[in-house]
Amino acid sequence: MILKNKLEVINYSEATLIFLFLYLGLTFFSVAISNICLGISCATFLTGLILKQIGFKEFNIKLYLAIASPFLLTVISVLNSASYSAGFGYLNIRLPILIAPLILLCIKIERPTLKKAFKILLVAAIIASIVTFYNALKYYNEDILFQTDFTYFITIIHHPYFGVYLLLVILALFEFNIIKKIYFMIFVVIILSVAISFTTSRIVYIMYFLVACIYSYSKLPTKKFKYSIIIIGVIVSLLIMNNKSIFNKFTSSFSYNDSPRLKLWSNAFEAVEESERYAFGIGLGDFYKDKKDVYFGEYYGNKTVGAYGYNPHSQLVEFYLTNGVFGLAVIMLALIFYLFRLKNQNIFALSTFTIVFLFSLFECIFNRQYGVQLYSVVIPIIISRNFKRI
Repeated sequence: MILKNKLEVINYSEATLIFLFLYLGLTFFSVAISNICLGISCATFLTGLILKQIGFKEFNIKLYLAIASPFLLTVISVLNSASYSAGFGYLNIRLPILIAPLILLCIKIERPTLKKAFKILLVAAIIASIVTFYNALKYYNEDILFQTDFTYFITIIHHPYFGVYLLLVILALFEFNIIKKIYFMIFVVIILSVAISFTTSRIVYIMYFLVACIYSYSKLPTKKFKYSIIIIGVIVSLLIMNNKSIFNKFTSSFSYNDSPRLKLWSNAFEAVEESERYAFGIGLGDFYKDKKDVYFGEYYGNKTVGAYGYNPHSQLVEFYLTNGVFGLAVIMLALIFYLFRLKNQNIFALSTFTIVFLFSLFECIFNRQYGVQLYSVVIPIIISRNFKRI
């Protein structure tokens, strides 16, 4: 009886959300511990259900199916494979897409609780940035800073994902006013921004500039907005122009012969064309069973489909590859549903969705745990809650 009373005192919605953000934040340091936090979050959620603190009263099945559609498409693709075993690993890594949204659409999320959750992510991001600075200092004399091929020595996790996570934290800083003292907040933003610069990721740089423009336009008077954009533009331009590796990375985007992604996308469409499986695509297990190095394939040409690997570095292109026109149609319907839900949202929700969406156009985010976590935790929150009201 005493134990039951103690259990009933706990706010299970809040505890569940906190553990989900620990799942998100601890991925900087340990995937295993991060997954344990997801398990604890599930256990907390189930306890809340048993004690009737959490229920399915406000659960939106249509919204859940839209958010969970990437996992459902993965199941269909694996079943559409001749080699099931090669596809099971993708079911495992994408399982949180089924679990986390189910939890988030049932629990009660209030602004103070969400602020606490983002504080956890902020602390994790600052520590991760400090570790990144340490790595940069350690390799300072090795001439590998801002060299794309060596970013794995510098950033604490895979560099583009690191940049996206930090960018999300910067947005949360402004949205929830996590740090009250303005000068300290500016200092933290500078720390996170410098850490982002170490990623050398083109899409992260572009998203940083885009979000800075959006926030400056919405928060600042016209004159200050113009000055801030000029300053940010000059800083970003200097970073790109003064670093040959980053500059070449940007310019190569417009040349087919020098752009691995353009070759990978072309390669992906050729693979579908050769298989003639346009409707439902090439099964995920078949497609990835002989995975090759995506950046160092040789003798690329029409007769060597797959020489550049089957990872297209675009989630949208991958769904076409593994689920065909059917997969594209499902994802587009989900996207339209998201946009309809977002039309009355505030700048934070819109910017966050834009970041995840743009990033998914240039990365297969569901093939890495970092991307799965980002989608399965962040998207349900910004789609299901109205940030103008909470």
